[in-house]
Amino acid sequence: MILGAVVLTPMIWEKALAEVEGSGQISTEMIHALLDAQGERGIYEDPDRMEELRSALTNKIKEHILIRKFPVPDDVEPITGFQR
Repeated sequence: MILGAVVLTPMIWEKALAEVEGSGQISTEMIHALLDAQGERGIYEDPDRMEELRSALTNKIKEHILIRKFPVPDDVEPITGFQR
């Protein structure tokens, strides 16, 4: 669901990441922008469901930020290699 929005609108995703880094949470307006970029809001028109999504998405973005900031030494070989 959110992946479609990320592919279509990377700038909105970057803004969402910056918002969570700055305030610690993603705003409802930002979630609406992500949902609108992918199509319909569906069940997230319901305020209870929106709060559920906001909480889950905030947690996932925090995890994403943490993983991306994890330091990997330059001499560490990748686990997977591709050859032609």
